[in-house]
Amino acid sequence: MNTLQIVGVHGIRQGSSATTEGLSRAWQKPVDEALAAPGHAAAVGTVRLTVPSYQGVYPKTATRYMRLGPEAADGDGDAPVDDEEEAFILQALAAYAPASVEVEDASPMAGQTLGRGRFTPRILRRTQAVDRVVGKGVTDRLMWLVREAHGYLRHEETGAAVRAEVRAALVATGTRMVIAHSLGSVVFYDMLSRGEVPAAADGGPGVRALITCGSPLSWLAVRKGVHTPNTPLSVPAAVEWTNLYAPNDPVNRGGGLAHLAVGVTDVKVNNGRLNAHDVRRYLDKPAVAECIAKARAY
Repeated sequence: MNTLQIVGVHGIRQGSSATTEGLSRAWQKPVDEALAAPGHAAAVGTVRLTVPSYQGVYPKTATRYMRLGPEAADGDGDAPVDDEEEAFILQALAAYAPASVEVEDASPMAGQTLGRGRFTPRILRRTQAVDRVVGKGVTDRLMWLVREAHGYLRHEETGAAVRAEVRAALVATGTRMVIAHSLGSVVFYDMLSRGEVPAAADGGPGVRALITCGSPLSWLAVRKGVHTPNTPLSVPAAVEWTNLYAPNDPVNRGGGLAHLAVGVTDVKVNNGRLNAHDVRRYLDKPAVAECIAKARAY
């Protein structure tokens, strides 16, 4: 039985040491554990994951909320947001927690003394309101994602470079299956929408199976960057799309995508309460093993 090749598309906060080799090894272990469950290993055979690191092409912004590259030199402060990024962050947080807009403190001095780096008072007022609605400290975890999503969605050169890294891995492996985590689900959905996923060697459809996990695609502000507003999320008919979500994962807002997408199968998984967004907690689930077993037929 030939080796089944799978490409992973990673999310945020990987750090400068996250190489393709290191990420691939980290993802391989929980997948192997899932496949070791009775009934899967014999049917699936050897599986190899390749997770291309795109940290090398991402801007190395000096901010505590976005460290994809080397740590900033001593003395460098947090890079302040500009007007365009501020608008993106405000929109994203409002989409994440619509009720926060109604409870936000709009007084002139609100947000002036909250003391969180170089974020603007408007952003600080919004983060405080989101925490009030969905839980204290949630925006501390979300801001990594929001700023990196902005870097991908609003900077075309960055987005193109990230997609090129993923495409190169797809071509090199000839994979028919992709697993995309967190912001990686936005990246790969964008590739599908742009028609940038390479065809198979025989000329047929390329990727036939997609697993997304911990996806922020349900956020309106993020979705606006990768598809037409007010239309359902969708992938090509040839792609079997499974979305894993954990109720305690703040990035997927505790819910799936089926209410916003066509052709997707939502699978609820238990990732515990702490670190529920961790990709390894998704990859060791039986649903992943089942999807991999199906992919053998492609």
